[in-house]
Amino acid sequence: MDNISKAILSVIAVALCVIAFKLLNPGGSFVGAPTFGDFIALRDIKDPEQRKEAHLRLMKSLPLVRVQGGTIDADVSGNVSIDN
Repeated sequence: MDNISKAILSVIAVALCVIAFKLLNPGGSFVGAPTFGDFIALRDIKDPEQRKEAHLRLMKSLPLVRVQGGTIDADVSGNVSIDN
């Protein structure tokens, strides 16, 4: 096996380790989008000011998708289709 093949396999192995770590430790060093449970946890916050701040933090951490051109068709079932 040559050095290029070893390097490619090493990169793949490291990427798989990062994915496995992310799955096992979702709240760890990687910061991702909020989960449904994060929004459910807002109900447990009794102080209105703290709840408002937590809600604002969660809303700011949502990933945004910008669509330029085309048409967007969204329905209540949660399905979204983008044409063009």
